[in-house]
Amino acid sequence: MTALLAPQEYRERLAESGLRTLQDVVDQATCIRDLRDRSNLELEAGALRIFVKREKRRRSSREAEGIARAQQARVPTAEVVFRGVDPELGAFVGTLDLAPARPLDDLLREAVLSPREVRRVFAALADAVASLHDARLNHRDLYLCHVFARMDDDGAQVALIDFERLRKHRRLLGPRVVKDLAAMFSSIPEGTTSKHHMARFLLRYMRRRGIPRRGVYPGLARRVRRTMARIQRHVPQTPVGQAARPTDSA
Repeated sequence: MTALLAPQEYRERLAESGLRTLQDVVDQATCIRDLRDRSNLELEAGALRIFVKREKRRRSSREAEGIARAQQARVPTAEVVFRGVDPELGAFVGTLDLAPARPLDDLLREAVLSPREVRRVFAALADAVASLHDARLNHRDLYLCHVFARMDDDGAQVALIDFERLRKHRRLLGPRVVKDLAAMFSSIPEGTTSKHHMARFLLRYMRRRGIPRRGVYPGLARRVRRTMARIQRHVPQTPVGQAARPTDSA
């Protein structure tokens, strides 16, 4: 049986909960979504709550690889607790629960954040997305259900998740970058942000990337809006918002 690959700080805590192999993970975890080629599971190891992505027919975990690349780019994301690949079971990665952070679309829909906090969260998100794109990476599923946010004493904190489809891009503001931005804006629940929200976000994003506003911003904003319109005309392959998460009966 394939042993878990875990940082030293987690290895003993996992072992104390009887989690030494990938088979142990399968036996102890609760499945919250099961598809033909992949599944999502939840697991508890003592005080640790862990979310597990299993890619059933893969020899490596695209999610683990994407997280590693994002972390190299200094993009905030979930901490990896373990990973591993088994010829029969597939590729796994377990990440630490991000609570008390919650999906940003839910926070907006429920009006949990004040207008000032919303601005601060989106400023932090602009910085994170700028870091991602500066590393010539595009997320490809940058919906707000994949952005976890919270407020603490240090201000707004965000973390991006779901890096399974992460890819390299070549152009500074090419179509893949625009699609990331448009996906994010298209998943904002209607009526939860001001009409100036996109402008503030894009200007901070451009400033963080060192892109001059003059002569660039109007064209970028138009391209993002056009791509948003195309996204909103189609049902996305990956469910957005509340539909992306399991119900209580799952």
